[in-house]
Amino acid sequence: MIEFFAPMVPPTATHNDLVAVSDSRGKARLVKSAALKAAEAKWEAHLAEHAPQKPLDGPVAIEMRICWPTGGKRAQGSWHAVKPDADNVEKTVFDVMAKLGYFANDSRIALHSTAKLWSDPAGIYVRMEEL
Repeated sequence: MIEFFAPMVPPTATHNDLVAVSDSRGKARLVKSAALKAAEAKWEAHLAEHAPQKPLDGPVAIEMRICWPTGGKRAQGSWHAVKPDADNVEKTVFDVMAKLGYFANDSRIALHSTAKLWSDPAGIYVRMEEL
């Protein structure tokens, strides 16, 4: 099992932050925006120290609590019911975790739960285990 809290201000850019670019033949393709690249780098910097020595194998269950700072305007622990969407944040975090070796591929995630909250301190809580 892996369990940790990484204090940080979570980025709001997600894998949905793609931009269309055209090649010399006019064929369009999607690439990561500068905001998405920065978000992935920030997630990687905060998640790297908690990566396991070897990837979890088999089906994985993961619970995440992603907490944005209250800014003195939100109640501690209240629901963060604004963008970014939870599923989009999950995808970005899961891709970074796969890159860092938490699991071989995010297809290994068989059970997941993500909550978005307002909280001081801000950060991400993760609990994951092999099923």
